[in-house]
Amino acid sequence: MFRRRQRIMERVSEVLEKFRQKGALSSEKALSPEELGLPPKFKEAMQKRLGVFVEVNGKYYLSEERLREVKEKFSQRRRQW
Repeated sequence: MFRRRQRIMERVSEVLEKFRQKGALSSEKALSPEELGLPPKFKEAMQKRLGVFVEVNGKYYLSEERLREVKEKFSQRRRQW
């Protein structure tokens, strides 16, 4: 289980980095999954899991603000344990 979770987190990090490298960080700079070099299953996989990717007319960008919120929620949960 730990290895699977670790692999998922590595993959998510890779995808986040692709958005950053390509500059897809705002609605004006949104890119298609193809332009980002992402697999066809990107839409359903990533939107359901994190909610940090925003769609604009079939293109996507990474919301750093939403990502910070998600990280903060995870951090708070860990502190509660």
